[in-house]
Amino acid sequence: AAKEKSQGSDSPGIDYSKTVLLPKTKFSQRANAKRREPEIQDFWKSQQVYEKLLERPSELGAFTIHDGPPYANGSLHMGHALNKILKDAINKFKSAQGYKVRYIPGWD
Repeated sequence: AAKEKSQGSDSPGIDYSKTVLLPKTKFSQRANAKRREPEIQDFWKSQQVYEKLLERPSELGAFTIHDGPPYANGSLHMGHALNKILKDAINKFKSAQGYKVRYIPGWD
């Protein structure tokens, strides 16, 4: 009997790669962010996506966050990440509620 190829340390000698049934798709398994991000930003600029979002009518009115300067209180720490994540979540929540959301970053 032919010995099967080992893929992991849990079960030596067994090749589980043939047992995983993944769909066949043209969608890349890699993000390729270094290449894709400029393409996405060019699309947003050429199609004026952000401007169109700001122009759409909203019965609930506007919601604006004026964010302070980044890292104003010393070295970068987890509180900075929490701050940015919470502000992003609040903006997305307000947008989903129907507000016209605008995020304005600030510096000294």
